[in-house]
Amino acid sequence: MAVKQILPEPVLATIRPISLSMHEIEVELNFPAEAVEGGAVLALPAWTPGSYLVRDYARFLDRLEVVDGAGQPSPFRKLDKQRWSVEGSPRGLKVTYRLFCNDLTVRTNHVDALHAHLVGAATFLYLEGQPSRPCEVRFEGWPKGWRVATILPRREGSYLAEDHDTLVDSPFELGTFRMHTFRSRGCEFQVAITGQHPGDEARIVEGTEAIVGAAARIFGGFPFRRYLFLLTFCPRIRGGLEHRDCTSLLADPQQLERADGYYDLYTLIAHEFFHVWNVKRMRDAALGPFDYLAENPTRLLWFHEGFTSFIQYDLVLKAGVAPWSWVSRKLAASWTDNTTRPGRLEQSLEEASFDAWIRHYKPTEFSPNSTVSYYDMGAMVGWMMDAELRLATGGAKGLDGLFALLWERHGDGHVTDPDVRRAFQDLTGKDPQAFWSAHIQGRAPLDAAGIEKAYGIRLNARAPWEALPGAEAEDPDALRRARVWAGLTFQPGAPVVQNVVPGSPAAKGGLGYGMEILAVDGWRTASAQEVQGRLGDAGPGDQVRILAAERGRVETYLLTLAENPQRVVHITADLKATPAQKAAFQAWTGQPFPVRRA
Repeated sequence: MAVKQILPEPVLATIRPISLSMHEIEVELNFPAEAVEGGAVLALPAWTPGSYLVRDYARFLDRLEVVDGAGQPSPFRKLDKQRWSVEGSPRGLKVTYRLFCNDLTVRTNHVDALHAHLVGAATFLYLEGQPSRPCEVRFEGWPKGWRVATILPRREGSYLAEDHDTLVDSPFELGTFRMHTFRSRGCEFQVAITGQHPGDEARIVEGTEAIVGAAARIFGGFPFRRYLFLLTFCPRIRGGLEHRDCTSLLADPQQLERADGYYDLYTLIAHEFFHVWNVKRMRDAALGPFDYLAENPTRLLWFHEGFTSFIQYDLVLKAGVAPWSWVSRKLAASWTDNTTRPGRLEQSLEEASFDAWIRHYKPTEFSPNSTVSYYDMGAMVGWMMDAELRLATGGAKGLDGLFALLWERHGDGHVTDPDVRRAFQDLTGKDPQAFWSAHIQGRAPLDAAGIEKAYGIRLNARAPWEALPGAEAEDPDALRRARVWAGLTFQPGAPVVQNVVPGSPAAKGGLGYGMEILAVDGWRTASAQEVQGRLGDAGPGDQVRILAAERGRVETYLLTLAENPQRVVHITADLKATPAQKAAFQAWTGQPFPVRRA
């Protein structure tokens, strides 16, 4: 006879606004007697899964009060920055506190007169040692006409999270959002859109439907019955955060004034949706169950985030919502950056993954010279692996085939580096060690040979003077200026040094981060553009005199300029591409091979 499982009594949570204009809310948590009768420790997470940075959400929490079931104050003591001990109570405990919510990102809370976006990790205290205890969440006192969008099921006016992990993984959007719904393969999809924009919401929803359909074709369906997209528009913001059965997205409304803005939004949607499989279900053991109080390092973010950053283009191409002409420019720009960034010589993808907590999410002026992005470099290495797979399978399978095989083998569970290697070997027939040693554990340069061979395209690297338009390509002054290089980058608009390339004329001449360039060869420079212009008055091999200020002192520096070693990649179709290469390109992109005239 089956034994009926008795679930723990839930925590009852009520969230009320204190002042929308001041971005303040009150959280009330009622803990049942069985949970706290022997005393307990309450904790607030320091970070949220998917964003690998300790954010110390407790800094936004104050006015903590604890009363027992009889309404009498109950003693508590703060143990550290994010944990409190409470005394036992046979009648349960009520805990209330205030939260300040004025950080509009997908990882943090934001509340104002127009909406509220609440992140579980930043909102709810939890009982240490009781991760399986359910929580029922209720909202009271919010403006008339506001609704709630969340993936959590509703029950008698509350939203039920079956355990703490589910609560953390289920953000809430409150307000007067527009809700759109569609169905695909028997599953319901909702798109809750907050904020004004000049775009076409029907186009956004249709594109989203096409993207989820493209993902379903990789895996043969969806691992859920319902999925929610929370999309908020706000100027000059972009971001996304994956959850198991939903995602939070932020986009700049002004971007929708151009077709490129839709393409970028679709790519963001594709990236976060692919995480349904890659990281939210197939995941490194370090990424669930979680320790919410400290870092959870993993060496697999190149796989979870980097390869997803490549597959996002696969999805928008196969969905037909972005053209190859746009995707090729994005791929070319990333290839350019990752073949010129000095940090490529200093950090491997595996190292970048493991150090995400202290380096990727905490960049400094030194970061370009010492790190790579496991997102961007990971995507380029993923492209190289896709080509290896296509070459080995006659163009039939790429990185999408690798993910399909891993899903078939592991499903909703842990995936290890050896598992990924084994799938690669089974599809290609090659020992994976050479590829891993060079490009994942090592710092070998990106190699376009396999990509060109697989797809019949060319990654052409051109010097700046080779890319001059029209008459400038024949103008000796323009050619000289394009050749001159000092190895400096500047803060936006200002003549203040943002980075100095190691080994460059600027580095050899003694210039450093944060210096303000006051003059070049006696000419006053009030902007970054003026500095570059005056450097261009000279030529490669010429010496220039730089007047620079640092920490209140003005010094003179001599630089011997060099020829610009930077190369910009452009992707073109190979006029001699074979039928097999064209077929592989179409299998990868779902689009016809690009036409290029001789």
